[in-house]
Parts: sequence; structure tokens; C-alpha cells
Amino acid sequence: MLDLIDQMRLAVPADIRQAQQVLETRDQITNDAHNIAKRTLHDAEAERMRLVEQSSIVREAQERSQQMLIDAESRARQSVAEADATAAAHLSEAAEAASKQLDDADEYSLEVLRRLESQLQAFLDSVGKSLSSLQERR
Repeated sequence: MLDLIDQMRLAVPADIRQAQQVLETRDQITNDAHNIAKRTLHDAEAERMRLVEQSSIVREAQERSQQMLIDAESRARQSVAEADATAAAHLSEAAEAASKQLDDADEYSLEVLRRLESQLQAFLDSVGKSLSSLQERR
């Protein structure tokens, strides 16, 4: 029995050393797993931040391009309105000028016709006198 106790004493420290090695291995595996998990979480957080930043940049770029389109459309509408106003003003000026030219042409025509009427009347008076004179001689 003493042999058995001696064998057990010799076997127990080996089992304890083996158990300690298993525990140390387990602790090492657990620490490695925790480190890998921490790195994975850190990498995931960094990727999330990158994607959020990229998404934010894309969103800002889209908003800016949308605002640029709105501004360009507004400027285009303003340019068209100004062009329409300018064209309307030129058209109005042209209509006024045409109306004035028509009035001037009418005035000139009246003046010419009055002179012509006066000259025709003088010719008629002259013809009438000549006729009267010829008839009296007869």
C-alpha cells in the first residue's frame, strides 16, 4: 500500500502539472480569442466609420449636386425671363417705331395729296378759264 501511495504521490504532481498545462493552454486560447475579438471589433468599427464617412461624403456630394442643379435651373429661368423681357421691350420699341413711321407716311401722303389737289384745282381753273374764253369767242 505504501507503494501505491508513493505511486499516487508521483502520479498526482504529473496530473497536476498536466492540469496546469491544460489550464494555461486554455487561458492562452481564451486570451488569443479575446485579442482576436478585440481586433475584429476594432476593425469592424473602423470599417463602419469609413463607410459612414464615405456615405456621408456621398450624401453631401449628392446634396451639393442637387443644389447646383437647382441653382442652374433658377439661373436659366432668370436668364430666359430677362431675355423675354428684353425681347418684349425691343418688340414694343419696334412697334412704336413702325407706328411712328406709319403716322409720318400718312402725314407725308396727306401733304402730297393736298399739294396735288391744289395743283389739280389750279389746272382745272386754268382749263375752265380757257374753255370759257374759247366759248366766248365763238
